[in-house]
Amino acid sequence: MSRLRIFIVAVGLSLLAPGSVPAGLSCVGLARPVPGSIVQPFAPIGRFAGHWGVDLEAAIGAQVTVAASGVVTFAGVVAGNSTISVDHGGGLKTSYSFLSDRGADRGSWVGRGARIGLSDEHDGSASLHFSVRVDGVYVDPTAFLGCQAAPPADALRLVPVR
Repeated sequence: MSRLRIFIVAVGLSLLAPGSVPAGLSCVGLARPVPGSIVQPFAPIGRFAGHWGVDLEAAIGAQVTVAASGVVTFAGVVAGNSTISVDHGGGLKTSYSFLSDRGADRGSWVGRGARIGLSDEHDGSASLHFSVRVDGVYVDPTAFLGCQAAPPADALRLVPVR
């Protein structure tokens, strides 16, 4: 028997404010880790250069929350920046960088919206770096952020497990 996994597809769905989802539709997507706007977009260059996430405006010391429930797989420093990474299952991982305080340890389970740290600054900009990986590949987080309304069947796909 082949095993299947559920994967949320957020591309092509209409973006709505939380709480305004019409009857018969579901709200899918990742919660915004801080409320600020995007100050630096997703802009990868080649295999290693560029910007592999988005920077969200956040006052120094602002509470950073996890975008979805999962297990903390990394809590440490990457390229001089305090970072937390969370595995949400199904090949989906998120990372949060430019933290002044890490509020979760490796191996701990965190629920959607739980505080995982406090924001700091990077290169003189008060912001949070937020990245999303699907099956190990970095993707533009903006396609996953917020409440995206769709019939439940449009938001789910069953794919074989490798």
